[in-house]
Amino acid sequence: MTRLVYLILLAVLVVLGAAPVLAKSPLQVVDFGIYKLNINSTVKAPGDVSLERNVVSNIKLFRQARKIMAQPGRSFGFRFRVTDQGLVGKRLTLRTIFPRLTNPKTGRTATSQDRTFIAQSTQITYYDGYRFDYRWEMAEGIWRFQLLDGARVLSEQRFQIIVPLN
Repeated sequence: MTRLVYLILLAVLVVLGAAPVLAKSPLQVVDFGIYKLNINSTVKAPGDVSLERNVVSNIKLFRQARKIMAQPGRSFGFRFRVTDQGLVGKRLTLRTIFPRLTNPKTGRTATSQDRTFIAQSTQITYYDGYRFDYRWEMAEGIWRFQLLDGARVLSEQRFQIIVPLN
């Protein structure tokens, strides 16, 4: 095999091997970390361990961080845009995976919770996060926020939650 043919084959293999890396991500992470936000209301969420979910607005990044010190009222997560037009209008899942939480009022225990998400546009910035409303929610360990299309994980953001001793 001539040197030129060898180099061409090598170049083709490199390009083919890099194709998954070059593929456009279905999601653009805008920012992540600790947020300041307004709580507009609290709604019932039977699938969540706390049985409720906050409806929020005026979401602003306070500090970019992957290590989060847990404290009551602290909100953390990430903001994103859907970049794949094929996902607009499609039923997706936002999943939060966390160390075991137990609601002391109900005895209910969970290590994850899901909610349906439908992107309305590729131009909108969305927020997925968690707020420590109760001390029992402050579980130390790795917390993961995933966006799923069926069983396929489109994106995952990880945070290490640290619970202070006092």
